[in-house]
Amino acid sequence: MNIEILTEYWSGISSLFLEMAPYLVLGFLISGLLYIIISKETIAENLGKPGVLSVIKAAIFGVPMPLCSCGVIPVAASLYKRGASKGATLSFLISTPQTGVDSILITYGMLGPLFAMARPVIALFTGVIGGLFTEKIISEDYSTSIKISHKHPKKTLKDAAVYAFITLPQDIAWPLMKGILLAGLLTLIIPDNFFQDYGITGLSAMILMAIVSIPMYICATASVPIAAGLILSGNLEPGAAFVFLMAGPATNIATISVIRKTLGTKIVYIYLSTIFICAIFFGALINKYIIIYPNFIAHQMNHNDWLHILSGLLLLAVCLYAILKKYFNNDVVAEIDNKADVALIVKGMTCNHCKETVTEAINACDGIQDVSINLESGETFIYGNNLNKQHIITSINNVGFSIGEIA
Repeated sequence: MNIEILTEYWSGISSLFLEMAPYLVLGFLISGLLYIIISKETIAENLGKPGVLSVIKAAIFGVPMPLCSCGVIPVAASLYKRGASKGATLSFLISTPQTGVDSILITYGMLGPLFAMARPVIALFTGVIGGLFTEKIISEDYSTSIKISHKHPKKTLKDAAVYAFITLPQDIAWPLMKGILLAGLLTLIIPDNFFQDYGITGLSAMILMAIVSIPMYICATASVPIAAGLILSGNLEPGAAFVFLMAGPATNIATISVIRKTLGTKIVYIYLSTIFICAIFFGALINKYIIIYPNFIAHQMNHNDWLHILSGLLLLAVCLYAILKKYFNNDVVAEIDNKADVALIVKGMTCNHCKETVTEAINACDGIQDVSINLESGETFIYGNNLNKQHIITSINNVGFSIGEIA
């Protein structure tokens, strides 16, 4: 009996893995190209000014990017500290982890074209809604209207390949594997028609999925097989499955904590309420207009042709390498002393030339003894006597950089 269960479990997860493989490999390739076409510098240049246009652009930039709710944190923080407004940053934070080229393709393969089209469109709308609320409520930072004149080095196809098959898989490989293992387990332990038999349908099912999903960590790609397992084994309604696909990847406790620290408590309230309300609203629309039959998902998991097998082997190799590299890498990141007379976050720096320009602007002010700048985070620590913070901010603004959150 135990052997039969293990055999059934292995059959389920292997079929699921093979079904996902070609879509995920293609998603990695496209993501690598997006990495060199749509750079952080390009995003920062387009998202710096408060307003509707920046918020919409941020959501458009975010939708195709394959970043999970944890992976999006450093990128969003970097964008904010490199010049993006708070509204644009939150729009990016909401829209990005819900989707990605890889997860859209997997959604297409497992849940059908309508579901695949709905996910990015709804992620876009949700991001814009959250960003616009932020623009209305939150005050502006110390911004500059001066454009930085120097150029930054362009990324190459080698950079794209490294990002697509080494860097990116380190963020999603292990969550993806856990999602597949959990999906296979769900198909075994959840009885047929579980949700209908216990009356967990309609609004109650969507609220339950939202409450369960918001604090948990799961990436957009890994959420697809779990949602498919819930529909396949328990006959979960598509609207409730969508709530899980939206709220699970978009939020988790770690993300909430970092957003509060970086952008403020008000932003957290806007962030959570936007995701919860929009997930329920759009889930209700999906229940009304989209039907997914469990037999459709079962049919999608019966591929064993050469394309799925070869892509499955490639995906397995990429995932194993990513997991081993991520969890057995002992690189140590140095911390910066934050005991300074003035501590700022300088937005807009993207290269060492930027850093040198900001350093020179600060040293031109009276009373400066030392300056320590973290290029990646934008954290700038200034030491001296009788320092005038406003003069320092003005000097930094005058060379083309803005000041974000001020410690």
